[in-house]
Amino acid sequence: MDIKFRDYIDADYNDFHEMVRSLYSNDLEGQPMNGTKVTSTINEAKKNPQKVRIIIFLNNNEIVGYSILVYYWSNEFGGNMLFIDELYVKEDSRSKGIAAYFFTSLEKMDNIVALQLEANTSNRRVLDYYMKLGFEAAGNTHLIKMKDSNTSS
Repeated sequence: MDIKFRDYIDADYNDFHEMVRSLYSNDLEGQPMNGTKVTSTINEAKKNPQKVRIIIFLNNNEIVGYSILVYYWSNEFGGNMLFIDELYVKEDSRSKGIAAYFFTSLEKMDNIVALQLEANTSNRRVLDYYMKLGFEAAGNTHLIKMKDSNTSS
């Protein structure tokens, strides 16, 4: 195995879009995904790489996964947080240590104080995996209020 991580480039579009589609086809509890959202994420990452990064996972120079990283400041934690918005490894590349290696590389970053991610509570396998890597449930509950798209601000 020759695992590498690099930033998204335009030539990755089809592979990236297909992996996002695959992730969301298995995540029936999340928000519906569409091409407009994927394109908006790509554009935001290009415009504000200090805020959003799309990382492409390579094994022997073949695309095998991706992650979307979002940086933000937390007063509570006293520094920059790195939110792992999405992480996906293609099915035939799973259980080979790729995600664990990715998390190890993230932990070496010196400009963040903590990593954060979310997982559906119904996916025990993923929850157990993240806990094995040292993640733990935070004391706070994650709440979201969607902005009504039919009203203007």
